[in-house]
Amino acid sequence: MGNRSCPPPPAPTAAFLLPLSTTALPFPRRLLYRSQVPIRGLEVWAALEDMTWGPDNVRKWSALALLAIIGTALTAATDPGFVAMISQKGLDFACQQGVVELQKELQTISVPDFSGVFKIKHLGKGSYEFYSMAVDGFHIPNPEIEMLPSDGLRLFIKDASIKINGKWMSRKNFLKAGGNFELSIQGVSISTDLILGSDSSGHITTICSNCDSHIDSVHIKISGSVLGWLIRLFHRKIETSLKNIIYKKICKIVRNSVSSKLQPYLKTLSVISRVDDVTSVDYSLVDSLTTTNQFLEGQLKGEFFWRGHRGPLPIHPPVMRFVPNSAYMVCMGISDYFFNTAVFAYQQSGTLKVTLGSQLLLNDGRFQLNTDFLRTFLPQVARKFPSMGVQLLISAPEPEHLSIQPTGLSFNPRLETQAFVVLPNASLVPLFVLSMKTNASLEVDAEENRLVGEMKFGKWLLELKESKFGPFKVEYLEDVINYLVPTLVLPKINERLRRGFPLPLPAGIQFSDFTFYPYQNFLLLEADLHLI
Repeated sequence: MGNRSCPPPPAPTAAFLLPLSTTALPFPRRLLYRSQVPIRGLEVWAALEDMTWGPDNVRKWSALALLAIIGTALTAATDPGFVAMISQKGLDFACQQGVVELQKELQTISVPDFSGVFKIKHLGKGSYEFYSMAVDGFHIPNPEIEMLPSDGLRLFIKDASIKINGKWMSRKNFLKAGGNFELSIQGVSISTDLILGSDSSGHITTICSNCDSHIDSVHIKISGSVLGWLIRLFHRKIETSLKNIIYKKICKIVRNSVSSKLQPYLKTLSVISRVDDVTSVDYSLVDSLTTTNQFLEGQLKGEFFWRGHRGPLPIHPPVMRFVPNSAYMVCMGISDYFFNTAVFAYQQSGTLKVTLGSQLLLNDGRFQLNTDFLRTFLPQVARKFPSMGVQLLISAPEPEHLSIQPTGLSFNPRLETQAFVVLPNASLVPLFVLSMKTNASLEVDAEENRLVGEMKFGKWLLELKESKFGPFKVEYLEDVINYLVPTLVLPKINERLRRGFPLPLPAGIQFSDFTFYPYQNFLLLEADLHLI
């Protein structure tokens, strides 16, 4: 890929959503799903938890960290659950932001005092001294960045200029002169390679493997004394000395900046991203970085796991094939494996359940969840346990598999409801077990650096699996379930979904514009980025 100058970053713009159902949801930003087939709704199974779901340098270097996001711990090669791709536009964005910070570092170049002697025919020997020198400006007009063919990036700066101010003094016998000077350094070029890798802890690493610099010309302007002509007589020697000093300093500053600024920041990028008290997401690499003529690609595990115990999963990531859009800075392929491992993690943790009791309906005049309410279809229960409370335990006995297709993300959730009588001593008497099924839809959004959504349920259909007091018609309970779940359960689910799930972005970076596309077995997120 050829070099490209870094353009100014685009102004942030908000994406918008075409609602996936007939009722629009109040997201701050909406997503436009572009597809050959109209989307009827992204259907997904909700995680029914237990209702207790539980400085400037960094800002600039965070742009370069974006380029290295995919350099995390390597694991055994396998299909990824998550693919992250950075376009040349994304590299240009990072180039501009990173060079701003590098420019600040280069402006801290300290130029040591130096002195020497001169000899002029008929005048004899004298001495000179240059001191109190400071860089007054380091201008970088045309930074460029490109991908190396293996595992790194190359930053190239040309036509940079440096301005240095200082003081001078000259002595010849009893004559003494001094004043100010201005040093103008033109045609400064820097070429440095950043090699990406990972350490034993799985954090990304970057080293400056190669750095070269060149200075075309140096000019000194002497002022402050009528004897300045003495210095101008041997200005070439002085200019050469200062040029050599600056030349040696440039790459040292670049290397130190990478090791002391960029590398520590990269360590803040988590290989394991904590979601909540229950789960985390593994974003480690499953294969080496690859490059094409337009993209830097990283294949990530993209796997949720229960924080209490991590074990093997009975599912595997699908193959994701797509043509990324170079008009965006990043493209992310989010497979159904990503969502399904979330389901498995919450299922394994035992949090996919909620308990509903009469105390939750104290202010609801529609009905009371007690044995009197069961009199219509279970009169023997009402007689044996008069006016006692009833408790419902809604859970997901088995994790469901969801799939993503060009028409959306779909599956049919199946839950189980166990009913108990609550005795005065708080012990429970089992009554019956119901099987529940419905269709669900999820509208997906992205906020800042997180994937968020909002869930909707269809009508719940019931089936009696077991009864301790004989069979009965479940139709008597359908209205109850279809009232309780949207009223008490769904708001808690959506509260958790609105908090979102972390996407693999470094600190200080957020989405500024994004769109989603559904494909076979995965969603494609295309986005631009901005600093916060």
